[in-house]
Amino acid sequence: MKTPSLFIAGVSAMLLSAGLALGQTAANQVEPYVVHSTDGKYEFSIDTSRAPDLTDWATNKLASVLAEWYPKIVEMLPSDGFAAPARFTVMLKPGNGVAFTSGTRIVANSNWLKRELNGEAVGALVHEAVHVVQQYGHTRRDQTNAVPAPGWLVEGMADYIRWFKYEPQSHGADVGWLRPQKHLSLRYDAGYRVTANFLDWVAGEHGQDIIRQLNAAMREGRYADDIWKQSTGKTVQELGAEWKSSREKIISKSP
Repeated sequence: MKTPSLFIAGVSAMLLSAGLALGQTAANQVEPYVVHSTDGKYEFSIDTSRAPDLTDWATNKLASVLAEWYPKIVEMLPSDGFAAPARFTVMLKPGNGVAFTSGTRIVANSNWLKRELNGEAVGALVHEAVHVVQQYGHTRRDQTNAVPAPGWLVEGMADYIRWFKYEPQSHGADVGWLRPQKHLSLRYDAGYRVTANFLDWVAGEHGQDIIRQLNAAMREGRYADDIWKQSTGKTVQELGAEWKSSREKIISKSP
């Protein structure tokens, strides 16, 4: 049996060891990096505590892009009486897929990001920032007869802003991307890059206001196919057929 003095000494050593471990954990903990948008109106934080090896990239590359582009996205997607979230968070951690957004919280798969630091990493998070601004589900929660925004258009809108506004030079969804996609199904409602290409074509043919009208309708829970005809004089199906025909001609000419 230990004597009282030996017992106390043993407990003290254990407490000292635990204290050192806690101190080391605290010292190694990466605090969320708080950033303000370039216009000073918005604030967001980037949490790399679960992916500390991405801290340098997040603070020196990602933060500046989101600080500049979040206000731009807000300006591109206005609607009456709507104020975009003034704050949002970005969490980088190991996971599956690429990223997702829930309300004002973006979660990105750090494993995928590491493979795409010189490729699609930043653009993918610009896409997620669009979802923060969209707030389509949030603003119609209390509307009894609200119409859910179609998923193909929600994602297509986010990719439209990403590929045609943020990084058009990457040619990630334009005709340069379409040319080698000889077996791609050209459906306007395919979502993501394909719908982004469709939206860019419609905006080019009929004016940028169609983008704002679609955004406002989805945010207010009143999306309907009639919006396309009211804005362009043609149904979305007619527009889709024209767009598809024009793209097929481009693809058929490619070597």
